[in-house]
Order: sequence, then structure tokens, then C-alpha cells
Amino acid sequence: MKTKIVLMMVVILALSALTKKTSAVNSNYIIEDDVKYYIQTDKSIYDLGENVEMLYEITNIGSEAITFNFSYTPEWNFWVKNNNENLVFQAVTGWWTMGTSFTLQPNDNKDFSYTWDMKNAEGHLVELGAYTAIGGLDANMGEYGYTQVPVGIDIIPEPTSAFLLSVGVFGIIKRNRK
Repeated sequence: MKTKIVLMMVVILALSALTKKTSAVNSNYIIEDDVKYYIQTDKSIYDLGENVEMLYEITNIGSEAITFNFSYTPEWNFWVKNNNENLVFQAVTGWWTMGTSFTLQPNDNKDFSYTWDMKNAEGHLVELGAYTAIGGLDANMGEYGYTQVPVGIDIIPEPTSAFLLSVGVFGIIKRNRK
């Protein structure tokens, strides 16, 4: 009985990986003080080792111009946290003491983008599982923390690995039955 359950789990894993469809754009936003803070990833489910395209956009939805001032540059950042809320990666780790600012007129927006290669801070490929991609204004200053917007992503085995795993398990089960 135990063998059948393991076999069924492996088949389900293999079939789900092999039949995985490319998911649609994955996004989330918050609105604070007439500004829409938006994050998007190019999809919500990724094969291990794929690049994750992230976009963070700020839009003035109010009727007056809004200016953002920073003492450091760059003024943005992207973070990735694992399911335990531990920081796995952040795009910017050093800032320059150079004042920057930008102004958004009504209905104007400003975009920031980054491609994450699924490697952690030490340069190793991350593990399979659920993660949170976060975009936000940062510039190494706490005052913009409320602009951080999260969106969930899942990292699954790439189809070839899932297929080979299922073939291997079938072989072991078959051999053990003899």
C-alpha cells in the first residue's frame, strides 16, 4: 500500500511539472497618499533556474504633482524572501551618497525593473518552494518602507528533472517487487 501511495505522488508530481502551463503576469499593488505602488513578475510559477522578471511601478493617481526625495541612490530595490520570511536575495546592497529625486505629475508613472537569476546572496541556486518577490523604494532609508509591495511566486522542478525522478522511482519499485 505504501508503495502505491509513493508511486501516485511521484506520478502526480511528474505530470504536474510536465503539463505546467506558462502562467500569466503575476501582480499586486497598494495605494498610499494618492500613489499606486505596483509590482509584477512575468508569471507566478517558475521552473528552477529560470529568470524572474520583476517590475516595480509608481503611479501618481492624484490631481497634484508629487516629489520623492532621496539622500542616496539608487532609490529602489527588489528583495526575495522564502516561505519563512527570511531574506534570500536583494538586488541593491550598496548605495551612493548622492541626493536624487523625481517628480510625478498626475497620471505619470516611473518604472524600475530587475531580473533575478534565482540565486541567493551567496550565489547558489535557491531551493524549490514558495517565495515572495518584493519591490519598493529604498535608497537605504527607512522612510519609504511603506512602499514595499509583495507578490508570491512558486519555484518547481523543471520538467526534465521531474520526469527523470518519476522514471527512477518506477525502476526502484519494479526492482523491489522482484
